[in-house]
Amino acid sequence: MKTSNSRKPSSLAARSLKVVGLLLIISSFVDVLIIPAPYQPLDLPWRLEFASTIVDRGIIPMIGIALTFAGYWMDTSGAATALPRKKWQDLRFWGLILSSLLGVVFLLVTAIHFNDVRMQSSSRLQDIQQQARQAETELNVQLGSEEFQQQVTQQRTQLQNQLRGLLENPAQVNQLLESQQTPDQLRALLEASQENPEEIDRFLDEQAAQLPEQLSGQIRERELELERQTRLAAWKSAFRIGTSSLLLAIGYILIGWTGLKGMMRPSRAARQAPSAN
Repeated sequence: MKTSNSRKPSSLAARSLKVVGLLLIISSFVDVLIIPAPYQPLDLPWRLEFASTIVDRGIIPMIGIALTFAGYWMDTSGAATALPRKKWQDLRFWGLILSSLLGVVFLLVTAIHFNDVRMQSSSRLQDIQQQARQAETELNVQLGSEEFQQQVTQQRTQLQNQLRGLLENPAQVNQLLESQQTPDQLRALLEASQENPEEIDRFLDEQAAQLPEQLSGQIRERELELERQTRLAAWKSAFRIGTSSLLLAIGYILIGWTGLKGMMRPSRAARQAPSAN
């Protein structure tokens, strides 16, 4: 009676572990089937999102398999002998088959994801380059337009008047020269203009001549920054999803193949049966 009573909590715990394990496995497969819908396997963004979905949930079936096996172990550890069963009738056998298949699936996901990330990165880099070339073409058209030249002339005249008006106020000029917050370029211009007011015209002419190159430089800097961000995002995705998928593949394959190898090995009772005769 004591033995029977002591096995009731163990039996309940074992049953609970098996039920929870099976629920985890089933729920994870339901998520993987429902979340990616509608299925678009030929669409690159869909494949990337699908890989992220199954990898993020990839550990759940492994936990479910582990809990199921723990439940079976608790069921059989207290028994004197285990009832002989055919392997295909044992749920653990199918759990190991599932683990092996998932290992192969995650290996494929690893390879496919790395290739998809490379393709997406290349496509985005091409788009960035095309947008930069288009921006440069539009800039060249704008630089040659009469409206743009009028705007440059108007801004040049306004700045020229401001600087000449500033030179007429020596106290304000000295205050700017003594201030540490005054830009070096403006300080040098004020110092030169005090001796030769024509330096203002020369400075403004240089700024107008350098304007096209400055605008082109901004486009190139923006292009380089977008390319850097694209490569960094691709590296992060490949490292996070690819590495996680590879680790899951290794884990599932180790569980599945080592477990199947152990199940295929004859039990100790079977090996000792001939000697007993």
